[in-house]
Amino acid sequence: MRQIKKLPTQGRSGRLAGYQHAMHDTGLMHLYIDLQSWDKIAFLRISKGNILLVYKINPMRYLAVIGLSSLLVACGGGGSGASGGSGSGPDPAPGFSVSIDRTQLRFSGDEGSVIPSQFIMGTGSGNNVPTTAYFGGEDMGTAIDHVEARISGTQAQFFVYPKMQLAAGEYTGTLKLSMCADRQCSEHFKGSPVNVAYTVSVGKGLKVTPGSVDLSSLTGASASVPVAVQLPGGVSSFSAATSAAWLQVANITSSGMTIIAGAKGPGLYNGLVTVSAGSRTVTVPVTYRVTADPSSVSSITPDRASLDFSAPTGYASSGQQLKVTLPNWAQGLSTSVQYRTGDAGWLVVTPGAGGAVSVVASAANLRPGAYRADLVLSGGTELAPVSVPVTLNVLAADWSVTGTSTLTVDAASTTSTMGGQISIDVPNLPVQGWQASSNATWLQLSRSSGSLRTDKLGVSVNVAQMLKLANFHTYTADITLSLASGKTAGTKFTVTLDKRLPELSYISPHTRLSGEAGNYIVRGRGFDAITNLNQVLQVKGATPAQIVRVNDTQFELSLPAAQGDATVALSNTLGASSGSVTLKTVSQPAFTYAAVAAQGNKGGLVFDPERQALFTVNKTLGSLMRFSKSGNNWNVSSAPVSSVDEVAISPDGKSLIVTVTSGQIKLFDPATLTEQGSFKAGGVYGETLNSLPRMAVRNDGKVLFSGASGVQDDGGYMPYFDLVSRSFGNIGGAYVFGWASVSGDGSHINIVQSASYTPLPPIVSLDGRDQVAKPAPSGLGHWFESAQSLRGERFAEGTYKVWDHDFNVIGKVAIPDSTYFGRTPVFSPDGKRLYVMAYDSNGLYVGSTSKPRVYVFDSSTRMVTSTDLPLLGYFELADYPTCAVSSYECDTRALGTISPDGKTLFFLGDARLIVAPIPAVLVGRQAAAMRRLVLPASR
Repeated sequence: MRQIKKLPTQGRSGRLAGYQHAMHDTGLMHLYIDLQSWDKIAFLRISKGNILLVYKINPMRYLAVIGLSSLLVACGGGGSGASGGSGSGPDPAPGFSVSIDRTQLRFSGDEGSVIPSQFIMGTGSGNNVPTTAYFGGEDMGTAIDHVEARISGTQAQFFVYPKMQLAAGEYTGTLKLSMCADRQCSEHFKGSPVNVAYTVSVGKGLKVTPGSVDLSSLTGASASVPVAVQLPGGVSSFSAATSAAWLQVANITSSGMTIIAGAKGPGLYNGLVTVSAGSRTVTVPVTYRVTADPSSVSSITPDRASLDFSAPTGYASSGQQLKVTLPNWAQGLSTSVQYRTGDAGWLVVTPGAGGAVSVVASAANLRPGAYRADLVLSGGTELAPVSVPVTLNVLAADWSVTGTSTLTVDAASTTSTMGGQISIDVPNLPVQGWQASSNATWLQLSRSSGSLRTDKLGVSVNVAQMLKLANFHTYTADITLSLASGKTAGTKFTVTLDKRLPELSYISPHTRLSGEAGNYIVRGRGFDAITNLNQVLQVKGATPAQIVRVNDTQFELSLPAAQGDATVALSNTLGASSGSVTLKTVSQPAFTYAAVAAQGNKGGLVFDPERQALFTVNKTLGSLMRFSKSGNNWNVSSAPVSSVDEVAISPDGKSLIVTVTSGQIKLFDPATLTEQGSFKAGGVYGETLNSLPRMAVRNDGKVLFSGASGVQDDGGYMPYFDLVSRSFGNIGGAYVFGWASVSGDGSHINIVQSASYTPLPPIVSLDGRDQVAKPAPSGLGHWFESAQSLRGERFAEGTYKVWDHDFNVIGKVAIPDSTYFGRTPVFSPDGKRLYVMAYDSNGLYVGSTSKPRVYVFDSSTRMVTSTDLPLLGYFELADYPTCAVSSYECDTRALGTISPDGKTLFFLGDARLIVAPIPAVLVGRQAAAMRRLVLPASR
């Protein structure tokens, strides 16, 4: 032996330990095994060369394992191979022997198949067990591939494996096994050597020739090759399967077949053909190399890069054709659609012959808008798919409905003028029938159906139904249009009715004295549409001398003297009622002086000619008060109104208007003091003293008040409550309402915005015929007391200056007695006299005998030679209407008014109501001797 190599020892874990010997001259390999440190070997595989296993044997174990293959030389040359023979030398261990369970092996199998292994069982027995044993063996044949040994306890199994791929035939040989006491195997144990004869019978098997296939072609072409198939014995046919769609077999016979590779794109492809016969299978690898043909198409090629459709909603588009060219190896054209939005199903694709594709887009279930999808063209797994973008523009089936959309009913309207025609079309649809209906009874349709672009729809006002609607409102009617096909959504066409028939609201002033003639303002609306006011104006009880239209809401009547009432109305051709207003004729009885006790701060003083009563509100007591004459006495009645601030009367005298600082405007019946209604404002301002006039009633029924309307963004800051519509609003302009002076007929209002700013904001005026307030001349100052005449001819700025209607100065007010100061100004109804109640500043103390005076000034003409108005004299009052002491708590401002005949003054304060007839003879000058100036009275 040339060398001995020490193998690593791994203790008693069942691992192999010992020495390995190599012999270069004979190829014999010896393996030394220490059996005392080894329980078992799971497998010992010898694939070639000679193996000698040497064991140091534990006396309690009798196990030796030999694994061999192509054993060339036995230990010491071995014996002749007779089974159960002995070695040529003496017995090295008398009483000990080895044996195997068989001396013959027979194997059988088919060519190309795995022949199952067989095993030999070896056993050691007897006494005088040797401590060292050498095993050897020799394969005397050519058919054994290898042996695997498995040791279990005192036995060993030798698994013998025939060679694979043996050609058909029968192979015989002998395995010669030896067990020796020395390395040269010159001393055999009893039972050694032993010969094991074997036979390997190999039948004819399944075989494919060639065992692998290489094919090649140009794109679009196929390739094929025949193969021979040898069937195993007892089998008469076979089957074949391929691993890829491009790989097929054909022409199958009992001895062969044809392998076919189909048309493919450029590339290298690998596949398998599995041949099965009985229980045997053979796999044939196939390599397929495809090269490009420069003259052929290499990808999917549509003739258009994109498709665009348009269709009205409810309809399908006209179809489009797409021509698709495929490579010659394509498996066939297939299509699919990928929608880019949530709406799907609107594209219909139908492939045809020769690569033709029909594409139709439908808007039957789509709303107007743009819809997008991708038409995906596929030609099999070997081709990259191609996407063709598709766009569908869904058009709204836009109705084109034109014609009469507004109907106006006013004073000029007749039955023939309250109508029109409507043209109906849907331009992008074919001519078809339409249907129409109205949702309003006031709108009549000439027909309920017709044809697009052909038949017009007539509309007109149903007069009877229209007259039931409130005047000066706008109404809408929807005409619903639909198509009989139902494919297009219907539409609505709105017709607006603007009802502006003339109506009357008030005549101002609403009373006159018996035998009185004059000009009267009639308020309402819708007057501008009246062609001839004289023809439609109806006046009962008087014949107008003149009729002058001022604007759409006002005209003036000049009436002669009369003894009875005059009622004004308007006629029209539609039979609509304009309402009526009545100018009442009243008789004014004479009053005697009276002082009526009435404690509490007051707000507003109204004289009602119809009822010969005075009205005020008592802030201290929280009540609405009425003073009415009964014989020689005055009766006082009241109605509770919490947080009350001021009272005024409506232009027709039918309602008392009361402001309440908790945020309401309330209406009361002047005859009964019962409440007629309460209306919530945005806010109402007030004060606790005898108030400045924080409410002004225009003759059109708009009640201006200090506060907030609660109506936003309508272009103004002066709040009002409209008695006609019973609603709130704001006068246009950027001014505010603090307190005001208003003419007796409500035609002219002068307004102080505030006294809380420096510099003071300008005074503004609001004429009854104007819609917005305007700043007054800069010469007009600031006042706390003021007065106007019945028709606004004269305006008293405090108790120190008089202006005309157009803010021309008439003259100054100069009280000749230096200790007296003006408190309350009152004009005669015609504005020719100014009465100024004044207090003696030296007499404001308890026990004083000084009396209030009423100074009378001539305000009929403008001063030209002097600035002071002529003083006509004065007269004294027997009582103070207010407290009469000089202290902070005493408010000496009294409220004042005058009777319609100009003969009696009324002053009201926190102490009493003073009824003061104006004497014919004044102190200092006789009334008949009044000086007249040359210039006439100015407006």
